[in-house]
Amino acid sequence: MMEFNEDLEQFVFEYKGLIFAWDEEPRKDYMEQVKKISEKYNTHLDLIIEFMMPNITEVFGKFSFNEVKEKLGKPVIDYDNGQVNYFEQSFDDMHIFTFEFLDDEFRDLQYFSIDG
Repeated sequence: MMEFNEDLEQFVFEYKGLIFAWDEEPRKDYMEQVKKISEKYNTHLDLIIEFMMPNITEVFGKFSFNEVKEKLGKPVIDYDNGQVNYFEQSFDDMHIFTFEFLDDEFRDLQYFSIDG
């Protein structure tokens, strides 16, 4: 069910372990978009982790691929801004991981950051 999240100040919807966020209430056909993005994110999760791994290793030390996957937590996908945020990652309790995606396939990834 779509709801407004006061902390994020966005409309959010959870689908298959992914959280989708919009600044404005999405159009009625948002489920089609959610399903498509969810499938593409899960299909390319290994590529996403490979993209983030060098920075994670540099900041937090060496982890196996599966440990990174587990520690990322639920992503918040802001489709309108082309960003994925991990607010609840478990590497520590103060950083937010973010990257930008420039296509719906999650193949063109840029600007991974660890902010805190």
